[in-house]
Amino acid sequence: MREREPLSVALVRAGIGQTESATVAAALSDEFDTKNPHPGLVLDLDVPKIEPRVGTQHLLRLSLRPRDDTQLTLSRDGHGALQLRQEDDPVVSAPRLVEGRVDGSLYLSMVSSGVDPDVAAKVAGLFGRDLDLSRDVASGDGFRLVFDQRLQPGRSAGSAGELLYAEIDTRQGPARLYRTSLPGATPSYGDGGSWQEKPGLLRTPVDGAHVTSTFGPRLHPILGFTRMHQGVDFGAPIGSPVLAAGDGVVETTGWAGGYGRWLKIRHGPELETGYGHLSAWAAGIAPGVAVRQGQVVAYVGQSGLATGPHLHYEVFRAGQRIDPSALGARAFAGLDVGETPIFTARKAAIDATVADLSARCRYAPVSPECAGRG
Repeated sequence: MREREPLSVALVRAGIGQTESATVAAALSDEFDTKNPHPGLVLDLDVPKIEPRVGTQHLLRLSLRPRDDTQLTLSRDGHGALQLRQEDDPVVSAPRLVEGRVDGSLYLSMVSSGVDPDVAAKVAGLFGRDLDLSRDVASGDGFRLVFDQRLQPGRSAGSAGELLYAEIDTRQGPARLYRTSLPGATPSYGDGGSWQEKPGLLRTPVDGAHVTSTFGPRLHPILGFTRMHQGVDFGAPIGSPVLAAGDGVVETTGWAGGYGRWLKIRHGPELETGYGHLSAWAAGIAPGVAVRQGQVVAYVGQSGLATGPHLHYEVFRAGQRIDPSALGARAFAGLDVGETPIFTARKAAIDATVADLSARCRYAPVSPECAGRG
């Protein structure tokens, strides 16, 4: 296939009649974009033996792979009608290890190691439930992620699947997350102890930041007089990702005077969070959009009344601003005692996988199951 060449045109170029080429393209139009296929797509054609006096050929069979894992075959049945057959390559799973070291931002360090940005945001959000990402995680701390990688037979690499395990070696000791799932349940992550999810707000809604101003009275750096500072300021470079502090629905996006670009998220009947001085909102973030804890919703800026790039973070309870540090994590009820052995077995299996991968990648760091080492 040539660049910007419709399938029907390519078939005519191969000697198939225009009417039949259009019929073939129509038969395949539900399976992929036949009007603008990607250039380089190979068409395997079967036609009768070419005779010099025949201007165009009659198609017997067409085979192509519009996607890496899909084979499409269009052929004639005994009555001459076209029949479409699709064959999907079997997908196998294999664990893949990604390792690296924090350099300023945990989120950006994971992305630079090859982790998908959405997954990196999810991991940062999960750890942010129990760790203060601005204080507990420092440059030089190592991290380790294990994914359930999807592979096609005969291919050395595949797409990263679900996150199985995450670990950060902090100064206080390792912090670990294990993925577990019961049949029909949404995947959840726990530390291997209680296996309890903690839906409390993130302690640090911007990765790689440091607190520059706390909640309470202060001398305003621009206005020059003392007044109540009704949030917490986190200093961070412009463009640093701002994470949703909890699951919720976007309530407001817009300009808000001294706050500059402003975002407000409702997390329940009484709880809301606000984010000010933003440089931009993330793609798709608008009033009424549902967001998940740890999702990138905006980016640090210096809009409005701000002496430097930072995030101004506020928490509202029943419409009143409160000190974010006074709102502790709220844990779900623990899992049933009868389910504990399931999670214990799951944790043991993941531990064995991590140990095996670590050993193999130590001696073969360039293999497909290893990434980001060193």
